[in-house]
Amino acid sequence: MYDGHIYCREYKDLKDQIIDILNGEVEEYDIESLTDHIQELYDNGEMSSSQYDDLMRYVQDL
Repeated sequence: MYDGHIYCREYKDLKDQIIDILNGEVEEYDIESLTDHIQELYDNGEMSSSQYDDLMRYVQDL
């Protein structure tokens, strides 16, 4: 299914949050809660698959 037209307003904030974690700027975080939220946005059709894939690639690096 083509979903490239979907743009999640939370995408940039979520990506910034993950990058802060990767850079060590945030030491305490709940990765399960973060991934659950990303999954929920995607499952509800509020996030495109490309945004989802991008965020999950970063999460895998955690």
